[in-house]
Amino acid sequence: MTQDFASDDRNERTPVRPAAAAFAAERRQLLHDQRAHRRDALVDQAVGVVMARSACGSAEAVAQLAAIAERTRRPLADVAADVVAEASGRAVEPAERSDILRLRPEIAGLDRAADGDDLARVLITEALGFSHPGAAAIGLLDDEGTVAVVGSHGFPARGIRRWRRIPPAVDCLINRALRAGLPVWTDATTADPPPPLGEPAGADRARTRVAVPVRFGRAVIGVVELAWPASAELDERARRHAEAVVRSVGPSLLRTLGTDGGAGPAGSASSGAAAGAAAQADSAGSPSSPDPDFALVPAGSAAEDSAWQDLLDLMEQPALALLEDPVAPGALGRFRVIGANQPAAELMSPAPTDGTLAAAAPWLLAGDLPERLAAVLNTGAPYRLRVQTGPLGVDALTVVRVGAGTLVVVCERASLDPTAAEGTLERLARFGTWRWDVDGDRVAWSAEALRIVDAPGLGDSAGIDRPPYTVHPDDAEAERRFVKTLTVERRPAEAEFRILHYGGEPTRVRVTAEPAGEDGADHTVVGVVQDVTEWRRAETGLEVARVQLAAQRSRADAERQLASALQQAVVPSAARNQPPRSGVQIAARYRPASASAGVGGDWYSVFPLRDDKLLLAIGDVAGHGLPAASAMADLHHGLRGMALAETRPGRLLTLLNELVETMPQFTIASACALLWDPATRRLTWGNAGHPAPLRIRAGVAEPLYDAVGPMLGADPRAVYEDCEADVASGDVLLLYTDGLVERRRAGDDETFAHLLQQTRNPDTDLDRYADRLLESARSDTDDDVCVLAVRFE
Repeated sequence: MTQDFASDDRNERTPVRPAAAAFAAERRQLLHDQRAHRRDALVDQAVGVVMARSACGSAEAVAQLAAIAERTRRPLADVAADVVAEASGRAVEPAERSDILRLRPEIAGLDRAADGDDLARVLITEALGFSHPGAAAIGLLDDEGTVAVVGSHGFPARGIRRWRRIPPAVDCLINRALRAGLPVWTDATTADPPPPLGEPAGADRARTRVAVPVRFGRAVIGVVELAWPASAELDERARRHAEAVVRSVGPSLLRTLGTDGGAGPAGSASSGAAAGAAAQADSAGSPSSPDPDFALVPAGSAAEDSAWQDLLDLMEQPALALLEDPVAPGALGRFRVIGANQPAAELMSPAPTDGTLAAAAPWLLAGDLPERLAAVLNTGAPYRLRVQTGPLGVDALTVVRVGAGTLVVVCERASLDPTAAEGTLERLARFGTWRWDVDGDRVAWSAEALRIVDAPGLGDSAGIDRPPYTVHPDDAEAERRFVKTLTVERRPAEAEFRILHYGGEPTRVRVTAEPAGEDGADHTVVGVVQDVTEWRRAETGLEVARVQLAAQRSRADAERQLASALQQAVVPSAARNQPPRSGVQIAARYRPASASAGVGGDWYSVFPLRDDKLLLAIGDVAGHGLPAASAMADLHHGLRGMALAETRPGRLLTLLNELVETMPQFTIASACALLWDPATRRLTWGNAGHPAPLRIRAGVAEPLYDAVGPMLGADPRAVYEDCEADVASGDVLLLYTDGLVERRRAGDDETFAHLLQQTRNPDTDLDRYADRLLESARSDTDDDVCVLAVRFE
């Protein structure tokens, strides 16, 4: 049974507050002193360098550094970092941000790390302190592409040991960054985040994490993975800064792991450091040395690998595991901290300690807390203790005995203030609340409501006696009816009106309210106000877009109908109204394009001429819609008119090419014109970039290639040649457009071979022959198709 002490008695809760406040102040001062000590040590080193170079005293050296700092308007510590870095030979090209950062004191501290774990700790607590990451892991890359984790801080210890060697085939953030050669970020918006490093399956993958490749020179020697708490928010600038800081780890990593990485070229340094990292990773099964800034337990003790550490790491709230000192079991101050999760680090001393509770978290021993801890240890009954810790932000402790002489203490963070929570909810929902005391004629507005009406400075807990806004004159009547409904009729009301601002556009707000008091009680009205300016603006824009879309659709439908009618008038779906010609059978088919593709520009023509001659033509205008149909009609009628005066096909195509150049819109088209002379039984043709006609004779289909000129409109100076061939009785001539053979995922040779196979045996009935060719076509481009078949008797 859980007992709850001091749940409401403030007198019992207050003794902890002074101790917690004092501990928090001492912790802040200690962190400040540590940073100041590092800066002073860096300045002392720079003074020594100046003294050695200038053969001067310490006072003169300090004066020189101060003069440089004043002249460059930089902190003295930054100038000292430059001097020390230059003297140590680490200064490189100033264009690299990561190397410039190494000159700063908090970054230069990376070089003093004792081992990989210490380097990870310094990285997140000092170098990246501005972004407050929760965990870091450092890995070295060996020659086989395997990453050996050589240091970590904040990640679960047992999980890191399971991940101590990461093969290149494992899907994790580290390998993704190494493959990309660039930093890789994941957060709650990432579609497929990899599993978190060092954490069990199913762990929270919504945390912000990054893996950054680490280089020494041009060689990639390892990678660093960082993790932030789920509540962390990093803007783009903070992310870029964090990446630059991590890139500066390379020299410190090699220097920390031994002298192998410090000599020789970058390639050998990488190899030597990787070998040392692999050896260190292989020995990770034994307990590692404790963090020098968190020496909670002596090195090598049995408690060092706490059995409760995995449990603590799964908790979001700060949690500690305490073990009773067997030498002094009655002395609560000698409790030893045998485990703590990362959030608990903010509640513990940053200085090296002997691992006792009195040294690591002395505020837990303030007031009557020791007696209550003793009660939990002796009785085994868990307690929940309410406390006030001020700046530490803890308002309750839950203490549970988990074993002989072992306690787990969970520190519950202070809950959000109700007033602040209401304000947060209003801001997220984008509405504000107000309460009107009608009898007293005062209205109390929430902070969000005042922000909406652009009067944030008029807040008063007692309310104000005048509206904090000015209504647009055109909307004054709407506001008057709204007030009348609430006060006279005492019914719920809703209104929308505009609020004027000096020098700005009006804000459109929506107010909703209803009387809150019962009949005979005080007349009070409660309501909400919402800023609907953007909503109404979006509605207006959407309505305009709808009108424009409807007009565009109407124009498109009209153009489609006109183009379809024009095409049907010029190119019928079958040959019709053709005067009978002796010795020639003609069959023609036109298959329109799909509705989604639109009206195409394919066309064919059969023109009877003098002396029983016959002009056959077929063409294809690029594009779809009304422009293609208009160009097709111009070519069709232009060819008919020119054929009356000029009967040579090559010359006709040359004139058509000139006609295309005069069209108002840019037009590209293919065409093939053929002249049949029954007196000589000769066929003369010209081709402007169109698929070659097929002549079928004795079961063999062959294309009539010869001279093929450019497409119409491609070359304004093109001249097309005439080609001739003899025609035997029973020959069949087939003209077609590319829509008959085009396929999206097949070559032209394959589709053309299929066409030759299908056309080599013409049917006795040419109409059936044309229908069969359309049905057996393998085209899949939804383009329109023209087929013109002619049999010569």
